Amino acid sequence: MVKDMTDAGDKLKDHRDAFGGPGVVLTKEQARSRRQRNIAIGATIALLAVLFYAVTIVKFGAAIINRTI
Repeated sequence: MVKDMTDAGDKLKDHRDAFGGPGVVLTKEQARSRRQRNIAIGATIALLAVLFYAVTIVKFGAAIINRTI
């Protein structure tokens, strides 16, 4: 049964070979644009996380400090 199992990497190799190439090749401009977009998305997610954290702290206020454990 183990011999019949295939690795995901093997499937990707077969898929790549079926089309005869490495897939989509980006130009330097496209790669730079994609990187800038990914950085912008990452920064936005990080800022949202900080905002949610800050709003949570403000809503709880002093109740966080005075709670019993």
